[in-house]
Amino acid sequence: MRHAKLTLSFIVLMTSLAAPSLAQPPSIGFTLPSAVVPGQPVDVTLFGGNLAGPTQFWTSFPCTVELAPGVEKNGTDAGKVVYRLTAPTESPPGFGALRVATAQGVSNLRLILLDDLATVVDNGANKTPETAQPLTLPVAVDGACEPESYDFYTFTATAGQRLSVEVFARRLGSPLDPVVRLLDSSGRELAYSDDEPGTGADCRFVHEFAADGAYRLEVRDIRYQGGGGHRYRLRLGNFPLTTVAYPLAGKRGATVRLGVVGPAADGVLPLDLAVPADASLRQMFVRTRFAGGDCSSFVPFSVGDRPEAIEFEPNDTPEQSTLVSLSSHINGRFAAAKDRDFFQFDAKKGERYLFAGRTRDVGSPTDLYLRLYKADGAQLAEVDDSGTSEGVIDFTFPEDGTYRLMAEDLHRRGGPEHAYRIHVSPYRPGFSLSLEAETFNAPKGGVFVAKVNAARRDYGGPITLALAGATESFVLGGNVIPENKNETVMSVTLPPGLEPGQLISLNVVGTAKVGDADLTARASTLGALVAQLSGHPYPPAMLDGVVALGIGPVFGDFFKLAVEPQTVQLPQLIGTATFTVKTEKMNGFDDQIALAVEGLPEGIAADAKAIEKGKADVQVTLTAPVALAEADFAFRLVGRAAFQNQPKQVVVEPLVLRVVKPLAISATAAGPLMAGGKQTLKFALTRYGDEKPAVNVELIGLPLGVSATQPLTIPEGQNELTVELTAAPDASIGKAEIRLRGTAQIKGKAIAIESSPVPLEVVMQ
Repeated sequence: MRHAKLTLSFIVLMTSLAAPSLAQPPSIGFTLPSAVVPGQPVDVTLFGGNLAGPTQFWTSFPCTVELAPGVEKNGTDAGKVVYRLTAPTESPPGFGALRVATAQGVSNLRLILLDDLATVVDNGANKTPETAQPLTLPVAVDGACEPESYDFYTFTATAGQRLSVEVFARRLGSPLDPVVRLLDSSGRELAYSDDEPGTGADCRFVHEFAADGAYRLEVRDIRYQGGGGHRYRLRLGNFPLTTVAYPLAGKRGATVRLGVVGPAADGVLPLDLAVPADASLRQMFVRTRFAGGDCSSFVPFSVGDRPEAIEFEPNDTPEQSTLVSLSSHINGRFAAAKDRDFFQFDAKKGERYLFAGRTRDVGSPTDLYLRLYKADGAQLAEVDDSGTSEGVIDFTFPEDGTYRLMAEDLHRRGGPEHAYRIHVSPYRPGFSLSLEAETFNAPKGGVFVAKVNAARRDYGGPITLALAGATESFVLGGNVIPENKNETVMSVTLPPGLEPGQLISLNVVGTAKVGDADLTARASTLGALVAQLSGHPYPPAMLDGVVALGIGPVFGDFFKLAVEPQTVQLPQLIGTATFTVKTEKMNGFDDQIALAVEGLPEGIAADAKAIEKGKADVQVTLTAPVALAEADFAFRLVGRAAFQNQPKQVVVEPLVLRVVKPLAISATAAGPLMAGGKQTLKFALTRYGDEKPAVNVELIGLPLGVSATQPLTIPEGQNELTVELTAAPDASIGKAEIRLRGTAQIKGKAIAIESSPVPLEVVMQ
């Protein structure tokens, strides 16, 4: 896998802007061209959305990368970006993949070919035979089918010339189901292809021309569907049409004598392939080319850790069985229709083995059918690889002895390209893992979640998950699939040092102690790749398990909190107080907010219920011992919630808890008091708790010559009292401050309270 980091002084990366929700990562709809020529710099345009501000580029194959120079608005256009890719000259043709990252995250995965054919682009005006687009062979065409339409191409050929025609569409993740026809100048059909064996929904054929002349190709969707995403790559030239390598696989570090088979593979010489010893390699592509041909094709080749046995014909009957060992995988092919292959091996009593068919996922058109027999011909087990799944025989041998395995095509088809591989392995209790997604985007310092499923094999214990390719500063939660459970939702909190625009390749790996063995398994992403690639049932194996993580901008606020009042009065003898927490929910968030009160003195408890969905506030109750002394205590309120899997914590501080008396009194004068006149003074009482006793009030600090009416008692249950003040003609003139002192009995205890200073002014008449 390769990463390219780009430093672009003219691109402003908006990493400091908080997004209201998860950022919109880049997306790639298609590329032009859809292939890279090894050894040549190729400017590849990615068409899609949110592509402005690229920061990093990833390919599954060795490649040097730079933003293509001299392209107007390159790197600032949201709809497209152009990269110059240079793959090493020695790179074999085959499938590759690419992604792009911006400060908003990482894109989806797109497939691309490595191809030695030069490319032209469909001109869009070739919708009739008369307007067919001229081509010069050999060439590849990148095109798109429109609804209820055709694409026509014209070229010249000479008598005896051989031409291979191949369409890559579904194999590149396109929804197009292509059909291709070859026509002569009069419109007569010379060749037709649709859904050829080994290509899935794609098509190909080879034709040898009988006469010089002009010819046409017609390309369309079998259902006459189309649109901008219905892309195809049409390859024309003198190259082999190959389906599979034979054998289908080789052991790491070994040298394998390799042949290729397909509808037009005669003349391709076998080669001695040195299989790389790389422990991470599971699939490679092998170049195929005619001697004197003008371009290449390729076949996939699997890489494993065990020897690969090959059938020897004739082995059509039990007596002619090819001798094999259970320590090897088995490779064979059905040379003709109704061919059957028998393999003979020895097994011990109690040994349990798995025999797994491998055909269509490695390019073969065969539907493999397997039967297991005793030496006397008694059938023990059978399986076929129906649907898209490959069949598996799981068998425990009942006794020491000789056994035979029979293989044939379910529909009794045959031919050199009907190759197969039987993966033979001793049964081990354990598990396999799968992920439901292969692309994740998370905000800076944020979280992403991944659902991981386990398929267990006689092991019910816990499975611990880890991220291969991540540092220890990634914090994992839910990363254990519990005992006897088959799934978990793993949450991953990113370290703060990861910046928006970074792209990280990861694998999810599970480990467990199974008996005395330590078992490790990498989670498959095959299902997610199938969905990503328009239902392509067998994506390239080298992509399975590769997870892309993109880092986006900081996740924006989605709720705020406020506390009223910020100074909370806790009355003595009462022991309870309340305050209100209000929230402002933003950007579509309306879920529950959990609340907690922190920092309270020992002995004081808080009943802090959550602010429920659809609510804007809640009351919090504090409970304390009744004998607290008057004092101020600092505390804080913490609110926690998650939106789009992103956790957020809001802290409101400082808040004050003030322990006060169970009564409070204040007074307000109606205005200046004239000497020789009268004025009213209004008392206001604040009561806490259920008891509402009478309160006796004494005025302290009245100016000389000023008196108040009697009695000064606020009756039981009342909170106000109006008192009349009288000033003698010779009362002391000027400003003064008076106080109210009150006494009452609460819960059997005498309470004395005093007001804050009350301003009073005596003025002359």
